[in-house]
Amino acid sequence: MRYRELTQTLLEHLIASGPILFDLMIPPHPRSRLARGLIGLDSRRHTRSRVSAKHTLSSTLNRLRKEGLVAKTSPNRKSEWIITQKGKVFLRNATKKKPALHRLEYETLPPPDHTVRLISFDIPEKQRRKRDWLRSELLRCEYRILHRSVFLGNRPLPEEFMREMASLGLEKYVQIVSIDRKGTLSYKT
Repeated sequence: MRYRELTQTLLEHLIASGPILFDLMIPPHPRSRLARGLIGLDSRRHTRSRVSAKHTLSSTLNRLRKEGLVAKTSPNRKSEWIITQKGKVFLRNATKKKPALHRLEYETLPPPDHTVRLISFDIPEKQRRKRDWLRSELLRCEYRILHRSVFLGNRPLPEEFMREMASLGLEKYVQIVSIDRKGTLSYKT
């Protein structure tokens, strides 16, 4: 998880759940699900030790404290962590910056034709939400995934889709190739 995502997730948890006790977040405590997700225990095959998990979470909370986004209720080890007013403002601004990506409403999809279309894209990591949006819309247009960034379909893309893709500035990252003749290799489904 990257810095901004980790910060935002932790601050959202503090707003939703109120003050948290640091020891409750350290695995293997049964209520440490948030911490396990934050430090990557649920998404990876190998598990980190309790010492490593404690260090990761401790350093993250201390960094946020230095930035003024969270605070401790008392100086001892058993104190609770709370979100500060600056943290609330940071979280409010972080959620405002994300552009609204919505599902398109297609009246009807264009009918399939005998032209195969290959769509390939290479969208930077900074625009991950746009990349995920593009994948989901291509699947809704009944295109198949050949690779994470390569799709194959046999129908033209709707006009609404093309307009939205251009308004998001994705046309420079997307290549659409039409194939009207089959090659020597055949593909069986």
